[in-house]
Amino acid sequence: MNRSLVIVLGALALGVVLFFSSFVVSQRVCRACVAEPSGSLSWLQTEYHLNNDEMARIQKLHADYLSKCGSMCSEIMTKQHEVKTALNNATNVSPVAQQKLDELAACRAECQSRMLQYFVSVSRIMPPDEGRRYMADMERKAFGFNSQ
Repeated sequence: MNRSLVIVLGALALGVVLFFSSFVVSQRVCRACVAEPSGSLSWLQTEYHLNNDEMARIQKLHADYLSKCGSMCSEIMTKQHEVKTALNNATNVSPVAQQKLDELAACRAECQSRMLQYFVSVSRIMPPDEGRRYMADMERKAFGFNSQ
């Protein structure tokens, strides 16, 4: 009985230490990310070997895209709510529900189209080889394309 208690207390202590150490590490990482002057796009400059001028142009594109992206996300959430309302306790798909599903699909397609156009615009700012690599990476990550 005494040995079991020691094992349980040891495991509990280890869990507490792991929790607090991971909390401290995550806080430091968050502070470092917030303190970064170039924001969340610094990885792009490093990964795709961009100069400061290219990076500045991409950051402007990114800021423009984010405002449009936010409005598209809001619209998608509204359409999802409309679909949910139309399907509320339904045992079949009514014409209204089908129309709402079609509207949601069109909204998602528009969002993906804008995202792809953003990726193309960013890739055109990059050196040609890096732009092609960026497009292949973004197609794979955003759309699940296998570019191999």
